[in-house]
Amino acid sequence: MEEISHAICTGILVYLSVEDVRKRKIPLVILTVGGCMAFIYQLMWGTEDIRETAAGAGIGVCFLVVGWLTGEKIGYGDGIVIMVLGIYLGIWKLLEVLAGAFFLLAVAGMICLAGKRFSRKQTLPFCPFLTAGYVICLLCKGG
Repeated sequence: MEEISHAICTGILVYLSVEDVRKRKIPLVILTVGGCMAFIYQLMWGTEDIRETAAGAGIGVCFLVVGWLTGEKIGYGDGIVIMVLGIYLGIWKLLEVLAGAFFLLAVAGMICLAGKRFSRKQTLPFCPFLTAGYVICLLCKGG
């Protein structure tokens, strides 16, 4: 069941990434369904302790608060994606995904700035980096 859930999660993240790049919006319907699926997965097959699941969701809530405080410099959609991933993965695996995502985002930002393709005030969509961080973590753990 774990492999199937990883495949579904990867598919949803890829779809959300495409939407984030194309429209700079993440569909709320997909996030709601994904959140329900993550919650059901944790109830039925999850290996994460309820505290780790709640803490993972709490990280997403922190991103939502930061988005609100910064006038949505970090989008609400990104915060909700992180919250759903936190429910699905738990805090420790989520932190691994976030570390990978922020590292890749920093590299991409430096490349864009060095190539003078972007100014410091422009933004990059974050969901593709979350997806890449998730896939890298899957590959490093062997699925």
